[in-house]
Amino acid sequence: MENKRRETMETMCYRELKERIHSGFYQPGERLIEAKISKEMDISRTPVRKAISMLAADGFVQNTEYRGAVVNDSSLGKERYIEMLDMLGLFMKHAIRRIEAKRLPLNYKKFDEMRSELSWRIEAGQEKAYLNYGKSIVLEFIFYLKNNCYTEITEDFFKKIDQFGNLEVLTIIESSGPVMVDNFTKLLEAIRRENYLGALAAVDKITERQILLAYR
Repeated sequence: MENKRRETMETMCYRELKERIHSGFYQPGERLIEAKISKEMDISRTPVRKAISMLAADGFVQNTEYRGAVVNDSSLGKERYIEMLDMLGLFMKHAIRRIEAKRLPLNYKKFDEMRSELSWRIEAGQEKAYLNYGKSIVLEFIFYLKNNCYTEITEDFFKKIDQFGNLEVLTIIESSGPVMVDNFTKLLEAIRRENYLGALAAVDKITERQILLAYR
C-alpha cells in the first residue's frame, strides 16, 4: 500500500512539474529545488526526487554537476516542427510509392475506424484530437515500409510534439485539422482508384497548409 501511495505521489508530482515547465512557470536554466517543491506541494522529498528523475529521463530537465536539476529549453517551436513535418512527408511518399510498386492492399476499414474515433474525440472535447488522428494515419502508412527505423523515428516525432510542442505548434495542428482530415480522405480515395500521383499531391497539401498557418 505504501509503495502504491508513493507511486501515486511521484506521478502527481511529475505531472505538476511538467505542467509548470510547459506553462513557463519554470524557465529554461532554472533550478528545481527539492526542498522548495516539497514544501510547496506538501509532500516528502522522496517523490519529488523521483519525479525530477522522471523529468530528466524524458528530457525536460538536466542534472548538472554543480547546480543539480536544471530545466532544459525543450520547447519545440514552429521552425523545428516544419522541418520534422517535411521529413515525415518524405516517409509518407515513400510508403505510397511502395504501395504502388507492390500493389499492396490497404485496410480501409481500419482507416474508417480511425475517422470514427476522431469524431468521438472531437465531440468529447478531447485535446490533441487531430494530433492523435494524424499519428494513427501516418503510422499505419509507415507500417507498409516494413522498416523499424522509420517507425521509431515517426513515433519519436509525435512523442516530441506531444511532450514539447509549444502552444503555437499545437494550435497549428489543431487549426489545420479539418483540412488535414479532408486531404487524408482524398489520399485514401486516390489510392483506392490507383491514382498515386493524386495521393502524393494530398501529402503535399497537408504540409503546405500547416506551413501557411505557421507563417501567415
